[in-house]
Amino acid sequence: MNRLNTAITNSKQSKPYYHKIILDLLVQLTTSGKYRSLTSFKQSGDKLTAEQKETLRRYTDSIILLLELGMAFHEIKQFLVNEKSPIGLGGSNGKSKNN
Repeated sequence: MNRLNTAITNSKQSKPYYHKIILDLLVQLTTSGKYRSLTSFKQSGDKLTAEQKETLRRYTDSIILLLELGMAFHEIKQFLVNEKSPIGLGGSNGKSKNN
């Protein structure tokens, strides 16, 4: 998470609340919407599965790259939610749109 914190802090688009909303987005994406915030996830006492940990790592890496590209939070959220693709920036999960 240190790389994520650095990317958020160094982002030209960064706002004071970016740390919280990005972490909340990661929780939402990782838990498939079961939890809406890091606080609610922590309060639940649930633990991430191995698959969720890998998903979290991939989404975190994607967010870091998108922040480094200069994208704002709303753009990052739209991209990740619409594409559902923490694997690469193409959003295709290895499938062509013609399939």
